[in-house]
Amino acid sequence: MTSERSTIHLQLLLFFVALCAQCFLFWFSAKLPFFWDSIQFGSRHAQFFFTQGLRWLPSDIDSGNPPLLGLLVSGSWELFGRSLLASHIVIWPFALLNLSLLAMIGKVLAPTRWGWFPLLWMANPVYAAQTTLVSPDVLLVTGILIVWVARIHQSKWGITLGALLVAGISLRGLIILSGIGTWWLLDYQQRRYFGWIILGLAPGFIYHIAHWAALGWAFLPSNSPWSGGFALQALKQIPNYIAISIWRLIDHGNVILWLVLGWLVWSGVKLHHSISARWLIIFSLSLLPFFLFFSSLNMHRYLLPVYLAGTILLIESCTSAKMKIAVFIVLLSGNLWIYPDRIAQGWDATLAWLAYPAHREHVLNQMDQLGISWEETASVFPNLGPQDEVDLNGKARAMADVALQPDPGYVFYSNVMNDFSDEQLRAFEDWPVICKSGTWPVRVILYKNPTHEASSH
Repeated sequence: MTSERSTIHLQLLLFFVALCAQCFLFWFSAKLPFFWDSIQFGSRHAQFFFTQGLRWLPSDIDSGNPPLLGLLVSGSWELFGRSLLASHIVIWPFALLNLSLLAMIGKVLAPTRWGWFPLLWMANPVYAAQTTLVSPDVLLVTGILIVWVARIHQSKWGITLGALLVAGISLRGLIILSGIGTWWLLDYQQRRYFGWIILGLAPGFIYHIAHWAALGWAFLPSNSPWSGGFALQALKQIPNYIAISIWRLIDHGNVILWLVLGWLVWSGVKLHHSISARWLIIFSLSLLPFFLFFSSLNMHRYLLPVYLAGTILLIESCTSAKMKIAVFIVLLSGNLWIYPDRIAQGWDATLAWLAYPAHREHVLNQMDQLGISWEETASVFPNLGPQDEVDLNGKARAMADVALQPDPGYVFYSNVMNDFSDEQLRAFEDWPVICKSGTWPVRVILYKNPTHEASSH
């Protein structure tokens, strides 16, 4: 009895630690500006609905994904006022629900280890970083977990509810649900749930059909900035994309998931007997085409369902507390995996990005004090577009795109920006530094173009 009580207390403690970590991230990021893809899905979409009402997105901000997150953020602005805090709080209920759903899964799959499920998931840098952003992928994870929990408890309406969220948040959600539906259709024991997942898919398909009828295209973007990313790649490029996929799978500490699962198989654990292994296979196969056939659809956050299923399978199969502690430590260390400047990095997949806003703000303030205008300064993603889209401060000023302004007076640079070429980075080594903030893991620098000596700065 004493041992059983100790186990219960330990699992409650692990869940409490995960909950405290999530709440700390909420507090720290509550007023941070939009970053990376959240500029598109959280800010631009919401701004359009907030000012224009319920209408189809214009082509320049329509990537083909259902704009559910933008609608939710716009609704939050209506209730609480247009602010960064009102944007971030949209994510909070879903992130907290994810921890509870993982605990529910854990209590069924590994009743004596259920606290590890939310804790190791919170330790994953890719997911933890998404909870500090206004990210649709937090909602995608929620939908997947609802479907998973509903299947465990044989709740047909729960499956439909989860499928509604998954299909309503992204194109990848439709693909993932199609994979689950195919599995359940072919598996006699699961077949009675097939119709309920189709019911959840239906509104998402109706949205895309209506989009096609209204705008002439659906699913894959047409005449938008994202159309190039959906162009099929040559077969000779597939080996390169296989290598990128493997890198993404093991990046930011996630290598430990696959090493431990491999060790379990080698030591004789029959992982394939677990239903969690099938979820892992389905998620992996569903997302594989994004990574192999398209040039720009291989972001870390796309792999969140794969990391999720791998984490659940690991905890379900691993009884060693020391090994789970090792997994926890290595995952946390993934936030410190900072690559050299000439290697592109997924900055929305690491908590290291949290250092960027303060350094960015410091350099922008220095620019204002020195009288350096944004119009004579160039930069790259994610520092393009009106400042209001990032900071919600009402300022329309924007820096030029380096690709369109090859000879600017100044360049606003940060190592969180992947779009500067190696040649440009080498050239910056000889450019005067006007102001700088930060060293490691993030630094922001304003360079002056030496060919513009006429400037007084």
